[in-house]
Amino acid sequence: MEAEALRAEALHLCRAGRLNDAAVAFEQARTAYLAEQNDAGAASAANDLGVIYYRMGHRAEARQVLQDALAAFEKLGNVAGQAKALGNLAQLMQRAGDQAAAERNYQRAAELFRLVGDRALESNTYRALSQMQLQRGRWLEALAAYDRALAAKGGSGLLRAFLRIPLRLLGMR
Repeated sequence: MEAEALRAEALHLCRAGRLNDAAVAFEQARTAYLAEQNDAGAASAANDLGVIYYRMGHRAEARQVLQDALAAFEKLGNVAGQAKALGNLAQLMQRAGDQAAAERNYQRAAELFRLVGDRALESNTYRALSQMQLQRGRWLEALAAYDRALAAKGGSGLLRAFLRIPLRLLGMR
């Protein structure tokens, strides 16, 4: 139970903007989960720690911890955890300038969110992918990703029909 208390404290510190203290608390929670043989808890704490490192600008540490979390979630068969870790890695890769890796991670995260039925996160992930593609001048891919975002949320049928026109003309739908 110590691990849960440490994670709760880390979340509180994060909300208070005390990122350095939150990082220490998440690392302690991760260690405590491992001591309790709670691999799922340790993976979740690692994912949270990766986000904190990312917010602090510690990209190398963030990447390593998020990749560790992803590997742990894969080993556990935790699809929702994999999707979250991939989404976080995608944001990190996008900010680091590795657009190809970011795009792959966003795409895979969205697919996994769909598998677990989390339509809100699936939609948010496709929207992030669409925005990234739009910034890169990849208009048609951005439209297709935005269409998938709307579909995940049960979005406007009229807007989706409008978006499909150029996609159909080019054989993408």
